[in-house]
Amino acid sequence: MSPETWLRRILVPFLLTRAALLAVGFLALGLLGSARSSMPGNLVAHESVAVPLEIWARWDSEWYLLIARHGYQVGDQLRNYSVGYHEGDAAGFFPLYPALLGALQRLGLPAVLAGVLLSNAALLLALTLLYLLCLAEWDESAAANSVWVLLGFPFSLFLSAVYSESLALALILASFYLARHQRWGALAACGFLCALTRPTALLAAPALVWEVIQRRGGWRGAAALLGFPAGLAAFSAYCAVEFGNPLIWAERQQRWRGDVSGPWQAFLRFCESKPQLHGAHNSILELITAVLLLAALVPVLRRTPRSWGTFALLSLLVPLSSTLWSFGRLSLVAFPVFAWLGAWARRDAFRLPAYLGVTLPLGGFLMALFACGWWAG
Repeated sequence: MSPETWLRRILVPFLLTRAALLAVGFLALGLLGSARSSMPGNLVAHESVAVPLEIWARWDSEWYLLIARHGYQVGDQLRNYSVGYHEGDAAGFFPLYPALLGALQRLGLPAVLAGVLLSNAALLLALTLLYLLCLAEWDESAAANSVWVLLGFPFSLFLSAVYSESLALALILASFYLARHQRWGALAACGFLCALTRPTALLAAPALVWEVIQRRGGWRGAAALLGFPAGLAAFSAYCAVEFGNPLIWAERQQRWRGDVSGPWQAFLRFCESKPQLHGAHNSILELITAVLLLAALVPVLRRTPRSWGTFALLSLLVPLSSTLWSFGRLSLVAFPVFAWLGAWARRDAFRLPAYLGVTLPLGGFLMALFACGWWAG
């Protein structure tokens, strides 16, 4: 890809959509004010900073900032909160993102600024890899559209916030790119890092089995996939030493998201309480998102590589096995859906504008919620 193409196809959509989110967040916080006073018992690990940065540090951001500063032994910092945090709750947030965040802070960058820069750098890498993968599969129009589809997705604000979503997406896309080019050693290292970013990144490993078979990777390709469980094993070993429980990270997830059953579990939980426009287990917006993405699985499974379809299937069904809570945010890693939508949109000049006409206002709504400190995903 030439520098001119990168600027036009990657950087310009990135800057336009991020500038729009920044403007919405800035105005929302300025006009509506912060909701922190309404939720005094929730974790707040950073001091207020300038509004253009402040709007990107909410909810899970506080955990990453806390871990980056203090490590995983943060029990003393959690005792003052009325929510009822447990000693090992920090273990639910995997270590690569806060480790990189801490490294940037040691270089002299303020905490929130470091997080915003890290997330957006990872997002640019993810967009570049998505473009290259789609270009190899279809054509330039599909690749360019896929960038807009991902950036326009209502929950894409989390790719620029102090969250690990963009880093996880970048590493997952890098894994598929490396497998396509038979870079087995690099794939093993990338898989190891994937597993240290988010537990759901492990879902890439079974999907990449198809790539190993198709590329005739043999024992080298199969061995490369062991990087994924090796990363999880390394963090579990750390948890065993630090907390006396190698699976404390999984127990934390289960306690907050609920028991895992089948992919119908999220819909059953939705029906157990009164629906809200956007809440936790009973969010109408999350429900609509889930239904639409599940519907998109049909053409994704038929018209994308088997590895892509497998990963899309796993990355959507696994979160639904517990709750709709944060489903839109967690689905950001399901890149084959955005890739297919980009290819689908190239068939008619009105499809991409129609998609963006619906998703961008929703994204602005969620950005306003997030900037003010209300739950957004």
